[in-house]
Amino acid sequence: MYVHFGYLGSSAVLCAVAVWGQTGTSGINGTVTDPQGKAIPGAKVTITNTATSTSRTMQTSDTGAFIFDLITLGDYRLEVEAKGFNKAVVDDVKALIGKSTENNVRLEVGQMSQVVEVRGTANAVINTQDASLGNVFESAQITQLPLEARNLVDLLSLQPGSTREGYVTGSRADQSNVTLDGVDINNAQTGNAQIADSSNSLVIGGLSTDRTNITNGPVLRLNSEAIEEFRVTTANGNADQGRSAGAQISLATKSGSNAFHGSAYEFYRGTSFEANDWFNNAAGVPRTPLVRNTFEGSIGGAILKDKLFFFYDYAGRRDATATSVSRVVPLASLGKGIINYTYCPDAACNAPVPASLSATQVQQAYSDTGINQIALQALADAASKFPANDTSVGDGLNTGGFRFNAPTPLKLNSHVAKLDYTINSKQNLFVRLNYISDTQDLAQWLPGDVTPLVWSHPRGMAVGHNWTIGNNWVNNLRYGFTRQAFTEGGDSFGNGISFRFVFQPNSQSHTLTRVTPVHNITDDISWIHGRHTLCLGSV
Repeated sequence: MYVHFGYLGSSAVLCAVAVWGQTGTSGINGTVTDPQGKAIPGAKVTITNTATSTSRTMQTSDTGAFIFDLITLGDYRLEVEAKGFNKAVVDDVKALIGKSTENNVRLEVGQMSQVVEVRGTANAVINTQDASLGNVFESAQITQLPLEARNLVDLLSLQPGSTREGYVTGSRADQSNVTLDGVDINNAQTGNAQIADSSNSLVIGGLSTDRTNITNGPVLRLNSEAIEEFRVTTANGNADQGRSAGAQISLATKSGSNAFHGSAYEFYRGTSFEANDWFNNAAGVPRTPLVRNTFEGSIGGAILKDKLFFFYDYAGRRDATATSVSRVVPLASLGKGIINYTYCPDAACNAPVPASLSATQVQQAYSDTGINQIALQALADAASKFPANDTSVGDGLNTGGFRFNAPTPLKLNSHVAKLDYTINSKQNLFVRLNYISDTQDLAQWLPGDVTPLVWSHPRGMAVGHNWTIGNNWVNNLRYGFTRQAFTEGGDSFGNGISFRFVFQPNSQSHTLTRVTPVHNITDDISWIHGRHTLCLGSV
């Protein structure tokens, strides 16, 4: 069992904004002023989540500042009231993950019964709150942008400073950190040191777009319809944003609301528009089939209005496909006991000359023991059953290549469920569960052999409690558990037999199972004083 417990101990981070990076939360801040631009202390500021109707209230400081820390992601309505001024209402204030939203409010002189409504400040491109660099991707971008196989990790390639090999602004791929809803979902078995299996793969912090290996990437797969938003901090991350020196990737799961909402889609991709592989054409092998169905559905709503909310998402994928492989097989001449070779007729060896030893000559060379007839028959059978059709492998004298399309079907199943409960105006709780079961057939060593099967079955859970202790104190507690598990089946059950450098009848691999449970606890508390926030936390 792998348990990750560290702590910041007595270290504190003094910052001008809130603690919202690693916890999967956000913040809203601003200043309340009069028409002359002077600060209004003691003004009542209330934010209300428009989806769940949950609200928080605080008083502005002596400098007119307000900071709402560690709040749930979503759209908010901001209301400001002060004696002798009209009430101000700001709609469409967005709380984005890992990024505080600033909304300054100027009150007009009048009665509080009069209301002045304005729209919230748009998402600023330039971050003026701290030195961190990174972009936030919201739900609309995730669902509307064209993503191959609906893998939202493809969006990471749009981040400046990211490479397809997984390096972010010069840091290595294993230096990145991935959190979902504020808890660690990093790959503890590989340390996120992922290497792309193809030129079409992008790997950042263990998030892999490669579709040929279901054990790549973080422990939990990220369904596109289940992610509310995410942010990749590529440089200058704050101390509260993660525990690694590389990119900090923060994601948040969607929540239910008072209004029921849902989505569904299905994408189909067929073989008709696929081109054949060059090596397949050269060997006279037909193109590899590819029939891919990618589908997903989600639903969310309220169980108890304004109190208890649910969200559920299921994503699946079915690939009926094959992989073009080439194995080294004996040529027909070798099966007859003839050994071909090349020799140099002159010292310079400018023109090697092919030659061969007949079966009789080979038999005479092994006159003491003779040729093993069982082995010779095995080579003859292999040469007959798997005739060489590929010159790209083998020595061309005694061995060649046998190219064929090996079936490699893929089945992906991913479930996400989340409950949010508003205990009271100062406390809320959430529970998130992940269940994944994927299977993938690996290419047979040769047609007719046992087909190795990879089964990936990780689990995940997160529990979070947010408590507004007072006007200036907020505590955010998270517990996460991930169980990374996969089984890779082999094709051999006994001792392997092979003809060294000539022919191997199977891959001689045995079944391997690995399970890695990881517990993760984080607790952050912030004290707001004026326009400053003192942040203390442990991981």
